Amino acid sequence: MTVAYRNGTSATHEAFDVRLARFAARRYGVFTFEEAIRLGATQRVIARRLAAGRWTRFHRGVYSLSGVPGSWRQSLLVACLAAGAGAGSSHRAAAPLWRLAGFESGPLEITVPRGRRPRLSHVRVHHLALPAVDLTVVDAIPVTTPVRTLLDLAAVLPTDGVEEALDDALRRGLVTVRRLRWRLEELGRRPGVTTMRRLIETRSHPAETPESILETRFLRLLRRRGLPEPIAQYRIRDGGRLVAIVDFAYPERMLAVEVDGYRWHSSRIRWQDDLRRRSELARLGWRVIHVTADDLKHRPEQTVALIARALTPQGRRGDAP
Repeated sequence: MTVAYRNGTSATHEAFDVRLARFAARRYGVFTFEEAIRLGATQRVIARRLAAGRWTRFHRGVYSLSGVPGSWRQSLLVACLAAGAGAGSSHRAAAPLWRLAGFESGPLEITVPRGRRPRLSHVRVHHLALPAVDLTVVDAIPVTTPVRTLLDLAAVLPTDGVEEALDDALRRGLVTVRRLRWRLEELGRRPGVTTMRRLIETRSHPAETPESILETRFLRLLRRRGLPEPIAQYRIRDGGRLVAIVDFAYPERMLAVEVDGYRWHSSRIRWQDDLRRRSELARLGWRVIHVTADDLKHRPEQTVALIARALTPQGRRGDAP
């Protein structure tokens, strides 16, 4: 039996409102007409909620509970739902959802199947084939997979930003070089493919992936200035004992390069360990050059010159002048 209340609602409708609130709470307050019907609404209930201002209509068949604060993620979900089945956030909007390095909430950007023309304001829409293998869900939002996201970024961004996002995804295990190559072959000729192929050529093994954005930028600086590329994550041993794993090394010159972020100064214990390690490396005859984020940003030429001098015979203490 349905119990009526003085305000015109009923126990049945009240239970529906509770179910809807729980459902919408996981989706930034957003839901569709079909979802409301599935939860127990009728067209009459929907009309009443809209007329009473309890719901807000964003697009035809896409609503939210009134009073829920707006956000970038809410707007992105609304755009995907309004575009229909098979649409997903992509490119510069997908990258923040995967928390790729260098990306925060950016433009509203989605991909929809070819032939579909959703009318969306302030949303960048790409009309591309988006098979199910390239689409997933993150935080309730339809989004391209990490592999597809990187390939899409390669089509619209400068190489530097794509490279940093790629290295971040590889470090975190979001993608593998093998998976990227497979998807490149599947997609065939399209914008960004050449860029991505070039980037993954030097990243066939996990050890070849820089450990941080700073390391990626450091290697890029060396390449552009024509300096030889060092060995990453090089293990320095004294006999059979591991002394240190340095960010980069030129073993033939016994030169180590540490690309330091703020993490190296996070505690006194870390600082003392670093001093002991440097002392032991010096005892073994290794020189250590420290490169900071500030060096890479404000003193790139001086940084390159310092390393270039250290690589010359004259730069090695004890060598003949």
